[in-house]
Amino acid sequence: MHTGVFASGLITSFDIIGQMAILVLSGYLMVRWKWISSQSLSDLTRILINIVIPCSFILAMARSLDFTIFRQGMTLAMVATGWIIASWAFGIIWFRVFPGGSVSRQNSVTAMTMISNSIYLPIPVLLAVMPSELHDQIIVYISITALPSTVFMWTAGVLLLSGSSRPETSERLKLMFNPPVVSLFVGILLTFVPGVRSAALGDPGAFLPLKTVFSVMGYLAGILSPLAMIILGGMIASSRRTERLRLRYIMPLIMVRLIVAPAAVYLLVKTGVLNLPALAYTILIVVAAAPPATNHVLIARRYNGEWELVSSLQLIVHIAALVTLPLWLSLALVI
Repeated sequence: MHTGVFASGLITSFDIIGQMAILVLSGYLMVRWKWISSQSLSDLTRILINIVIPCSFILAMARSLDFTIFRQGMTLAMVATGWIIASWAFGIIWFRVFPGGSVSRQNSVTAMTMISNSIYLPIPVLLAVMPSELHDQIIVYISITALPSTVFMWTAGVLLLSGSSRPETSERLKLMFNPPVVSLFVGILLTFVPGVRSAALGDPGAFLPLKTVFSVMGYLAGILSPLAMIILGGMIASSRRTERLRLRYIMPLIMVRLIVAPAAVYLLVKTGVLNLPALAYTILIVVAAAPPATNHVLIARRYNGEWELVSSLQLIVHIAALVTLPLWLSLALVI
């Protein structure tokens, strides 16, 4: 690795994270100053999940998906599955070696170590640092890589995060097949429809009504990055430090989510175990280095779990990620 290239990548990474941090801070202040109420934040989250992300996924699939990218994306998903299962095992072992606190708290921390913020943070960061001609491929890769996180979040994650109330199996299945996941499969199916790709790319001879629909999707997809960061800031502002957090809760999160998982992926790449394009490597490392998913708080609160503990930990780990994520991003850029 050339020192000059790494330094340049590090500067670029901190610049991009700095831009993201300003957007996160904006969302944080809007909620703290009560410009955005908790209900408005929930409404914005619904818009992001139910409209903006599905439009981004469908448009990116229609424009860029092919068999090669799909196969490579499934390789990324398999690696993501590996670190989720390994993190789950680590959490179980960690709390046997360092016991203390209630079982529900230990389970909540274990759930947070398993599942990273695989969409809301990596997409805006990577779209900001990569050339525009790669944006569709980035979204395709990330949407496929996020599939294991979605499955584990709404199955094992819900069970670990829930308290006295737990959703029925039918409800968990309904939550698992959420709009982003459904839009992923819709986008894949649309690639087999004649004329869809030319309309999504805006070719002059494309079917005009379909071309118009994809143009609207493009406008909506364009707000994904800033809206996701503003919502993230609002969620952090809603987090509450209600207690003195113990190191047995903080350390496994920082170690696994911000250091061990991305380091393991980086070693797989450097040793040549994974044979993928540079863009796929970069995406995988950034997703692995992302802090815990923000849905942890929502699930814990909805099902009477340790949501205050989860909320406090989210605040701490996301702040730590502002330092660690640029380092991993800069390493990924110079592979």
